[in-house]
Amino acid sequence: MDDDSRSHSAQAVDCLRCRHFQITWEADHPRACRAMGFKTALWPWQEVLRSSGHPCLKFEPKTATPSRDARMEDGQSDALSSPGGGFSKRV
Repeated sequence: MDDDSRSHSAQAVDCLRCRHFQITWEADHPRACRAMGFKTALWPWQEVLRSSGHPCLKFEPKTATPSRDARMEDGQSDALSSPGGGFSKRV
């Protein structure tokens, strides 16, 4: 491994695993960072490194949400599978 690939991997952040990462509908700027408030054609970590010379410091891992199966095992209702599709009837 050469010095360039080591420094690149040490500064790369997996934006897909960050809670601030966002996909946009703009073809020219399909990715965004909510924490820093910008849209970009690059990955946000690349834009941060390119513009500041420093790795992204706003990375926060996404919090895991329980899967549907785990919620059902815990006894939580699944509104979409309940009679009425999750809507209650007026009395």
